[in-house]
Amino acid sequence: MRRLFHLPRSLGGVLLAFLSFSSLEAQTNTSVRVMSANLNGNTQSYQPFAIRIFQGLKPDIVAIQEFNYTSTNGVEINTPAAFREMVDMAFGTNFVYFRENFTGSGDIPNGIISRYPILASGSWADTVQTQPNRGYAWAQIQLPGTNTVYVVSVHLLTSSSTVRASEATNLKALMQANFSSNSWVVLAGDFNTGSRSEAAMGTLDSFLSDSPIPVDDVGNSDTSANRNAPHDYVLPSFSFTNNLTTVLYPSHSYPSGLVFDSRVYSAPGLADFTPVQSADSGLAQHMAVVKDFNVGSIGSNTAPAISLQPQSLTVAQGNTANFTVTATGSPTLIYQWLFNGTNITGATASSYSRTNVQPLDGGPYSVVITNNSGSVTSSVAILTVTNPPPAITTQPQSQTVVVGQNAPFTVTASGTSLTYQWRFNSTNIPNATSSAYTVTNTQTSDAGPYLVVVSNSVGSVTSSVAMLTVQTVPSSVIAQWNFNSNPADTNTSTGTTVPSSGSGTASLVGGVSQAFFGGSPTDPAPTADNSGWSTVTYPAQSTANKTAGVRFNVSTSGHQNISIRWDYRASNTGSKYSRLQYSTNGTTFTDFPTATVVTTPTAFEPRTNSLASFPGVSDNPNFAFRIVAEFESTAINNANANYVGANGTYAPSGTARFDMVTISGALIPPPVPAAPATLSLPVYSPSQFQFLVTGTAGSNYVIQAATNLTAPNWLPLKTNASPFTFFDTNASSYNQQFYRAVTSP
Repeated sequence: MRRLFHLPRSLGGVLLAFLSFSSLEAQTNTSVRVMSANLNGNTQSYQPFAIRIFQGLKPDIVAIQEFNYTSTNGVEINTPAAFREMVDMAFGTNFVYFRENFTGSGDIPNGIISRYPILASGSWADTVQTQPNRGYAWAQIQLPGTNTVYVVSVHLLTSSSTVRASEATNLKALMQANFSSNSWVVLAGDFNTGSRSEAAMGTLDSFLSDSPIPVDDVGNSDTSANRNAPHDYVLPSFSFTNNLTTVLYPSHSYPSGLVFDSRVYSAPGLADFTPVQSADSGLAQHMAVVKDFNVGSIGSNTAPAISLQPQSLTVAQGNTANFTVTATGSPTLIYQWLFNGTNITGATASSYSRTNVQPLDGGPYSVVITNNSGSVTSSVAILTVTNPPPAITTQPQSQTVVVGQNAPFTVTASGTSLTYQWRFNSTNIPNATSSAYTVTNTQTSDAGPYLVVVSNSVGSVTSSVAMLTVQTVPSSVIAQWNFNSNPADTNTSTGTTVPSSGSGTASLVGGVSQAFFGGSPTDPAPTADNSGWSTVTYPAQSTANKTAGVRFNVSTSGHQNISIRWDYRASNTGSKYSRLQYSTNGTTFTDFPTATVVTTPTAFEPRTNSLASFPGVSDNPNFAFRIVAEFESTAINNANANYVGANGTYAPSGTARFDMVTISGALIPPPVPAAPATLSLPVYSPSQFQFLVTGTAGSNYVIQAATNLTAPNWLPLKTNASPFTFFDTNASSYNQQFYRAVTSP
């Protein structure tokens, strides 16, 4: 019996009547209709006449050229919403599509529209074009049954047969490199060839089939607008040619395939292609070309039916959203999940998981379920993405400062719409509501526990406690740089790196270069003379972490409780994070435990780090420190191994400006002299005597002896730390002996 239906498009009417009156239980082949379609008019955007041709010819898969569309309300232009409207109107809501990512003015991208799930898709560059505005679009489509077909949609150049020959050579190489030799493949589209004997066709015919050649109702195979050249083709691979079958419509049959020109039909014949109007093909650039292929079989099968719809979900940002659907049908069901009406690559199971969801993942999800007998589209499940609860990634650090210094605390947390509240001794600090809080001009009353509570609409988290220790030992400035010209020259674009107080050296590290610009408002110099040290030419993105910035060498000899203070200003594209590093040998540098973070770009911010508790920093002639740009990953312990701009995109041309760099420390007091020694009364025995020496505990004393108290020279006998016992013999040769203890020099 001749097949008069086309699955799965015609599950009602003809198919049901056929099954009702036939006693056949045997299987019947299923056909898939593939169309080549460059049906635009001169607007290069699909119009109603093209939509009617799609509706009338009822293709299952379309290789479409110049895939542009403006929504009927005129608002959406080449947007997912516009393409969804076009596909729904021309084909049906269960169709999916792939369009090359061309969005500029004058772009005429290729695409593929399919009744069946698109398993994978992409675009190869057309390297022959001098000013590319489209590529070669491809898609892997799951057909009814177990087979897939690769469809490639192309639009070759009009410029010459020579360039088309080059494009054909490129296409052959791409297809043979990406598709196995036995794959089902169809190359379709607008080839712009002047004849079937062009060199391009010779190349393509070496691995694809142009036979049989489709014709229209009067036997014409040409597809150009004026019907005098073969521009458009549907070329299957040799492995797929045996599946070619007659293209059937209610009263028309095309054994070789169809070139469709609505103008060649009389009114009764055109009724096979309702709602096509007679003049529609004359408005298009080219004629549509159609071929049908047998791809599988059906028996007494059942179309898919959904018994449990996917459910809407509310998921916190960063978590996983799991959608599932339950359906029945025979034979095997094929699934394709969609987001915002566009199929999701690889989402071809009865469940779909969206991992690490972000706000942009929120929206409508659905699934199309297909088998040989039909398809069904699920209801829409809405994913709502909520803020994640906050999590602290870098805790505030304990620190020690000297009275009068600033004590900056910082915290880094993940999450969105975060608020902060710092606390001292468990009491909220007024106006301390940002990720950083600085105790200025610290006093002994400021010493104690500090913490911060980070919150958003989902929850809150409390940081660990950071202890502030405030020392009362007075400190003095060891060295300071204000970078102002000396003598003053009323010009902020000049300056010096010679210390304004004390001694030391300032230099650049890591290829950074320098200039001078306006300085910090904490510099008491007049505005016209207030210069800051501006550094630029920082490393390229993702390179040389913590190696580029500025360096200072300062001797801390005679000082302890060392503290470093500086004013810092970053441009919008300068690094948001920097790190103080110190060296006790002038060569090897160690990170200060916490990074510094820019909170107010393009404004000077004070920084203070106390090194009072760090071994080797005090009383060190080789002390040095540097301040260098840092990746976000090492600054706040996340996965972003990149520099981050202070208020935008990081760039090596972003600047970091320094002023009022000050190294302070307390003078190390001179040692306290040891107290005079005290000798106890001697204790005698037959062979020796002894006495106890006491003085300042731990100080060394020397026992000396002489035969008279006025002797100019006393003989040293023993040196030891107080307290200790001295022993000597009762020698008969001693007439008399005097002993004393003196402090060791």
